[in-house]
Amino acid sequence: MIFAKSFAEVSPDRFVGKLFNGHTYARTNYLGTDTSHRDTPQALLVEQSANSVIPPHFHGIDQFQVVVHGGGMLGKHAVKPVCVHYANAYSGYGPLNAEDEGIFYFTLRAQSEPGAFFFPEGRKFQKPNARRNLTADVDVLPDDGTLAAMDGIEQEVILPAEDGGLAAWSLRMGPNLDFTGPDPALGGGQYYIVMNGNLVHDGADYEKWSCIFVEPPEDGLAVHSGPSGLEVLILQYPFWEKGTVLVSDAPLFAEDRVD
Repeated sequence: MIFAKSFAEVSPDRFVGKLFNGHTYARTNYLGTDTSHRDTPQALLVEQSANSVIPPHFHGIDQFQVVVHGGGMLGKHAVKPVCVHYANAYSGYGPLNAEDEGIFYFTLRAQSEPGAFFFPEGRKFQKPNARRNLTADVDVLPDDGTLAAMDGIEQEVILPAEDGGLAAWSLRMGPNLDFTGPDPALGGGQYYIVMNGNLVHDGADYEKWSCIFVEPPEDGLAVHSGPSGLEVLILQYPFWEKGTVLVSDAPLFAEDRVD
C-alpha cells in the first residue's frame, strides 16, 4: 500500500502535550497513532520546546528521525536541519536536548509503537539485538528558488544500501519532471519526506513537510515535481517480519495531552 499525507491535511490536528519530566512539546500525527495496529506505519512531527530534554530511551522497532527546524544535541552529536538519525530496534539513544529555538523532527516508523522505554527503568525490556545508531547531516536547500532554475535530476546517497535493506537518499528535481523511486522490495518500506517544492503523485500535490510511505510489494513510487521543483528525502528500512510483538505489553509512556 501507499500511505500519503500532506502537511496541510494534518496540521489542523496538531496538539500540545507534556512529558513525564514536565517539559512541553507539540505533536502532529501523519500516519498511525500510539494505538495503531503494530504492522502499520507511524509518522509524526514533534516540536520539542526550547531548552527541553527527552532522556535516553529506546524503541522496540527500527526508526528514522529527521531534524527539520531548530537545533540541539542528540547524545554527543550536535543536530540541526537537516539531520537524519537512524536507530535499530532496542538501540538506546539520547538524551535529546533542545536549544533556545527548540527542535522539530519527524519520527518515522515502518511499524507502530505505543510509547518508549526510558532508562534506567526500561533496561529490563531490552531484547538482545545489534545496537546501532547512525547520524548523517544532509545539505538541504534553504528554499525552492534554486530548484526552479534546475533542468535535471540530482540524486545523492545519504546512507549506502546494505544487504539488510537499510538505505537513504536525497533527491532534487527541476520543475515538471518525472522520476521513479527505488524498488520498495529492496527493503522494509520507504518514507518520502518533502523538504522543498512540491511532489505530485497520482494527481495529488504534497508540499513541504508532507510524508508518503510506500510498502512492498508496491512498485517504486512515481514522482512528478511541481512547477517550483522538488527536494525530497527517501528513507528505506531494513527488512522486518510482520507479526512481531513488543517485548512487553506495557511500554513506558512518555507523554500526556494537555490541550
